[in-house]
Amino acid sequence: MGTTTSTSSTLFNGTSRFSQDFQNVISRATAIASLPITQLNNDKTTLSSQSDAIKSLNDVFTKLQTAVQGIQDAMGGASYQADVSDATKLTATVGDGAVEGNYTVEVIDPGAQGTSITSSDWVADKATHYYALSLNGKTYAINAADDSAASVASAINAQYGDMVHAAVVNVGTSSSPSYRISLQAASLGDSEPDILDGGTSLQSQQITGAQAQYIVDGQGTGVYSASSTVQIATGLTVSLKAATTGTPVNITISRSTSALSDALQAFTTAYNAAVDAVDQQHGQSGNALAGNPVVTSLSQILSQLSTYSGPGQISGLQGLGLQLADDNSGHLSFNPFGLMATDITDSSSVVQFLGGATTGGFLKTATDLMNHVENAQTGLLPEAQTDLQSQMSNIDGEVADLQSRVDDMTAQMQSQMSAADALIASMEQQYDYLNGMFQAMQVADQQYR
Repeated sequence: MGTTTSTSSTLFNGTSRFSQDFQNVISRATAIASLPITQLNNDKTTLSSQSDAIKSLNDVFTKLQTAVQGIQDAMGGASYQADVSDATKLTATVGDGAVEGNYTVEVIDPGAQGTSITSSDWVADKATHYYALSLNGKTYAINAADDSAASVASAINAQYGDMVHAAVVNVGTSSSPSYRISLQAASLGDSEPDILDGGTSLQSQQITGAQAQYIVDGQGTGVYSASSTVQIATGLTVSLKAATTGTPVNITISRSTSALSDALQAFTTAYNAAVDAVDQQHGQSGNALAGNPVVTSLSQILSQLSTYSGPGQISGLQGLGLQLADDNSGHLSFNPFGLMATDITDSSSVVQFLGGATTGGFLKTATDLMNHVENAQTGLLPEAQTDLQSQMSNIDGEVADLQSRVDDMTAQMQSQMSAADALIASMEQQYDYLNGMFQAMQVADQQYR
């Protein structure tokens, strides 16, 4: 991508016999003065090639960074599954931070939400009412548009929907309706939801609420909760459904090998692509980044990834089924059966070896290395790209400045040569005139002899 310059015309239109010589002088002087511009444009072409190479490297290392994140994701909650011995009593959900293990949960009481319903038909009589919501012994003013059941229920939902839900129900028939307001507390417990009119209760309590109570791993007499969804361990949430009547529910958390296997295969593919992209920039012929220290740094980073050694039972990537090729290509190969064998016999060591992006292990090392390459502000490749763009921009400025000087010089020479050419043309005309007179005189002299 060379710089295109607008060189001013060096065409000289003279009338003397030396006009072509003047044109040659102007053209030669302009060409000599333009040599630095040509060199700068050549330099920019070189920098542009380097910029394209950096962009290409950035693309493959971004994919490698994504692959490293993919391993992190595979070690998260999505790769774990929960087996529950009795799903009628509770269900389990696994999230980030979960670890393999066994748990027991005894549901003493799944809990209940307090409910109530208006004691008699709701009457909108246009009289003045001061409605308030009563919940857990506290009162809250209800700002309804009017005294209709629909307006009061709507106001309760709009103002206090996070605490209670109101609905207008018909407990009569279609021909003889009986509209009332039903309340259901959002939380478990004996909250006694009620609607007051000037302090007078309008509701009859239907279900006496109760908090949920459960025991984890047989410890204690039970934990109370205002929600039926509770977290019993990091990354493990259970939803209580029914009492277990003395028989605890067993929960087994296990990690699927397939998610990690797919992530390691993707990492292998991205790693090998990065190795090939860096190798293309080594050597002295046809490589835009030959000799650039960025290439050396990237090679070292790839080497650190493939030769990482952990402190636990798994010493290197070979314990996960990853192996450096024997053909000196620098490629990794992945054997999913190698990972499966290790994961089945020593799953905890796999977790320890991989670690996490911020906690340690291979993932922290890999994440830090990828950030060193790809960080938008301080990464090797973004910094190199920014520097190249800056150099090319500076060259554009230098070329524009030099071109302006060359244009000025050319214009000045054209003016000077025009003046010289005009003077010579005038002298040539005088010479032709005088020469014609002498020739005429010679002819006349010869005729009168």
